Order: sequence, then structure tokens, then C-alpha cells
Amino acid sequence: MASYHRVLEVFGRSIDQKSLECNYDIHPWDILINGERWSGKVRLIGFVDSFFLICYSGVSRFEHGLLIYKDDEIIRNTLKYANITPESLKLEVVNAKRVEEKKDEPAYFKFVSEKGGLDYNITTLGHPIGLTTQYPASSLMKCDIKLRKGRDMVMRKRIRRGVTQHNFFGLMHDAVRLGVISQAELIGTVIGKTIGGSTFEDVAGKYFDALSGAKGSRNLALSGERT
Repeated sequence: MASYHRVLEVFGRSIDQKSLECNYDIHPWDILINGERWSGKVRLIGFVDSFFLICYSGVSRFEHGLLIYKDDEIIRNTLKYANITPESLKLEVVNAKRVEEKKDEPAYFKFVSEKGGLDYNITTLGHPIGLTTQYPASSLMKCDIKLRKGRDMVMRKRIRRGVTQHNFFGLMHDAVRLGVISQAELIGTVIGKTIGGSTFEDVAGKYFDALSGAKGSRNLALSGERT
């Protein structure tokens, strides 16, 4: 079996990309994936829009893994292209009230940090990965992940960024870091947003275009979703 780095490359990703948020080994006893504990080494590799959970052996020999989606727009589009309803996967709408009020599109990504607890709980859409970008729609699944926070504060902070969605200012920081917009554009955007200007849509548009594949990434939506 190939290196898990080769699997990442198939999806247009590497641990050297600017969009990398975290890249850590997770002890098998510190993570539950759909109620199961993987045997072997577990690697968590998080990016701005998604993260990978990879089981490997040796130095980097890929055994199996999952691609986990964080971006709700990507989740909605993936379900739409695969012709699968969220209900069939038991994905729950986490912003039902705002959807009813027609203020937001449905959101399915759920992240809970147990107050005073030791774990992060993540519920979202994902699918198995390998050395191909073509996957049947039936491979899509609801993923319930229970992840121990860890004791190292630097590691904990980076892991949290790797497995959570980013808020408005976090997204703008990501856009600068990824080179989608400049620092000057960011300042203008924040000022425009604060005083009621309309520049936010333009800058956010650049950001989401980049996430949607303008930068050549191939792993942001499920390929072969109609097979």
C-alpha cells in the first residue's frame, strides 16, 4: 500500500500547504470514529475546509482513512450532486430556526466542546478515501467523531482549528494566509463591513471561489457522486 502522503496528493493536498491547520498523531484511545476505535496509528491532518483521519503503519504506510467535510456549502453541494438527502444519512440541520425564517441555508456540521469535559464531539459528512478520486454515492456517510482534547495547549489549539469551522474573522485571516486576498484588502473589508459597506461579498466571493476549486484543489467535493 502507498504512503498516506500519496493519498493526500490524489486529493490535491499535502502537509506543506498553507491551508494546513494541524498534522498530528492521535493515540487510538483518544479518538472514537462512529463508535469504533481504530487499531494502528491514527493521523489527523486538518485543513481550512476539511480534515483527514488516516490509519497507517510503519513510517507512513496507508491502511485506510476518511475525508471529513467542515464547510456546509460543500456538504450541501456534495449531497445535491450525489442525489442523496441528509435525512437518509441521519444528518440533522443544526440551524433549523434560521432556516425556517429563511435567513440561512441548512447547516449540518456540528461541533461541541464539552464544557469542563475532555472531548470534542464532531458530527458531519464524510467518506472513505484511497488512491482514487472516484467514489460511489453510497460511500457518503454521517461521521460521529469523539476526540480527546489533549493536555498540550499549543497542540490543542491547532487541532481545534483543524476540526472546526472558522468564524468571519477566522475566514478573513485564512484568506490572507492563503493568498486569496491581501492584508490591505482585509482591512478594507473589515472597515466596509463595520460601516455597512458592500465589499464583504466581493472578498468572501474570492475566498469561497478558492475553496471551490479556483486554486486547483480536487478534494473539495465528492467525485463520482452519481455513480
